[in-house]
Amino acid sequence: MGKKSKKTEEAPDDVEAEGAEGSEDKKKSKARPRSGTETLLMSNRRTATENLAKASKAEKAYRTKKKATMARANYTETKEHFKEAWSHFKMAFKGFFKVLGSIGALVGEKSENRRLAAENKKREKNLERKKKLEEQLAKDMEEGNAGEES
Repeated sequence: MGKKSKKTEEAPDDVEAEGAEGSEDKKKSKARPRSGTETLLMSNRRTATENLAKASKAEKAYRTKKKATMARANYTETKEHFKEAWSHFKMAFKGFFKVLGSIGALVGEKSENRRLAAENKKREKNLERKKKLEEQLAKDMEEGNAGEES
């Protein structure tokens, strides 16, 4: 009716041989009744373990939610940056082909600017030369007038 140990089930004939060992098994099998303090400590430990597990789950859920919120914000920001980058890329590509189409005008403008600068420089040189010649002519005329008067 009660639980039997393996030894009593295995060899019912050897009960006399195990007489000394059987009394020790009976002493060990009878558990000492638990005190209220021991039961309270065990239930407190079990409660603390359960509370720790709940707190760990809640903390993990909080961290996951926080990371997901940050990830969502980063995703939307990155998506906006890519949209902006794509529109800038399209504008740059269009502009590049416009520049290629009008590169002749750019080269022509630069050569025209160089030609105008060269003309201005030449004009300045000619004015400088003309001024020097006029001064030389004025000196020669003064010397000629001074030579005739003497």
